[in-house]
Amino acid sequence: MGIQTGMKMYNSQLSPFAARCRIAIYAKDLDVELIDLPDPAHEAEFMRLAPMQKIPLLVDGATAVPESETICEYLEDKGLGISLRPETPADRARMRLLGRIGDLYVMGPMGELFGHINPAGRDQQIVAKDLVELRKAMGWLEQYIEGPEFAVARQLTLADCALVPVLFFFREIGPM
Repeated sequence: MGIQTGMKMYNSQLSPFAARCRIAIYAKDLDVELIDLPDPAHEAEFMRLAPMQKIPLLVDGATAVPESETICEYLEDKGLGISLRPETPADRARMRLLGRIGDLYVMGPMGELFGHINPAGRDQQIVAKDLVELRKAMGWLEQYIEGPEFAVARQLTLADCALVPVLFFFREIGPM
C-alpha cells in the first residue's frame, strides 16, 4: 500500500529521468499516483502546471515540482520513507557528483547518439565525437562509484536512482 502522500507525478515509461523518480518513490514506499503521458484526460492540466513542458513533474497539493533531480531532493526534504542520502558530507558530495556526471556527461552524448540510431540518417563524425565523450564519462563514473551493489556508502542513495536508468540506456541503446 505504501505511505499515503496525495501526490501525483506526470510520467513517461521511456524517460530515464522519470525512471529516476520512480526508483526513489518505490524505494521510499510512497503512494504516488503516476500519470503516464500522453493522456488526453490529463494533458490540459499538465500544460497548465508545467511551463517547461517536461516530464517528470511532481504535484504535491498546490506545489508543482519539475526536473527529476529536484523531485528526488523534494521527496527527501519531505522526510517520507527511508532516506536516500548518505550520512556523511563526503558521501553526499559523491552522491551528487555521480548524479551530475550521469546527467551532464553520459545522458548528453547518449541523447545525441539516440538521434543517430538509424544508419540512414547517421552522421559518423558526430557519432565518433559523442562516443569519445561517452567513454570518458563512463571512465569518470568508474572512478567514483564505490562498489558493485551501490554507488555510494554501501546503501541505496539518490546516486543509484540517477544512475540505474542512465546505465540501462547505455547498455541497451549504446550498442545500436
